[in-house]
Amino acid sequence: MRRVLVNAQPVLDGIDNAIEAVNSFRDKPIGTLRLSMPRVAAVVIVGPLLPQFLLKFPEIKLEVHVDDTHSDIVAGRFDAGIRLGERIEKDMIAVRLLDKFRIMAVAAPAYLARHPAPATLEDLHTHNCVRLRWDWDGSIQPWVFENAGRRLEVPVSGSLVLNDMHLVLNAVLDGIGIGYITEHVISSRVADGQLVPLLGDWCGHYSGAYLYYPSRRQVPGPLRAFIDFMRTQSHFLDAARLDDRSTKPS
Repeated sequence: MRRVLVNAQPVLDGIDNAIEAVNSFRDKPIGTLRLSMPRVAAVVIVGPLLPQFLLKFPEIKLEVHVDDTHSDIVAGRFDAGIRLGERIEKDMIAVRLLDKFRIMAVAAPAYLARHPAPATLEDLHTHNCVRLRWDWDGSIQPWVFENAGRRLEVPVSGSLVLNDMHLVLNAVLDGIGIGYITEHVISSRVADGQLVPLLGDWCGHYSGAYLYYPSRRQVPGPLRAFIDFMRTQSHFLDAARLDDRSTKPS
């Protein structure tokens, strides 16, 4: 199958170039934009902005493929993908969507009514922790906390392991246990009191979320339109700085 894709690539690239030649004479791009991303990115980053994007670019056909396995976007014929900076290959061009963000330990008031809130990281050992198993490698997400230059990984256990961040969120909201969840997923729940942040300033971090695409190919008009559109959404994207980079995010 890989040999077939390699042999067909010049033909496919020729079709792409022909479409781009047409796009260069148009006021607005036309064509299909295929994006691959984990469900969290689809729900938190892209989903809320879809109505505006499609209204602004009515001649772009957008396909969003939710994939938590981090499959190869080139083999899948996707124009671009969205991932955490730590998971992007070095030969990709990356566009920052979200700056460094936190992962926090949280619980529902119903759970805390039955169990005293942990005062220290060590107290997590006595709690029922709802854990996340990564689809891309089958490992369970480590609970890593940082504060004042210190970094500690805390072994936790619990009665429930799930492979979707939003399922973890729902379980925590239901009072099953403590969750370790990215702040963009829980912010509204914390604001309205459905979730309570725990452990003070101790939290984990990810380097940021990026849109990425192969460096060897011309940027299609629909993808360039999407990148430029996302640049205008800094108010929505937590005032993040969006900047094209030709290397893997550090």
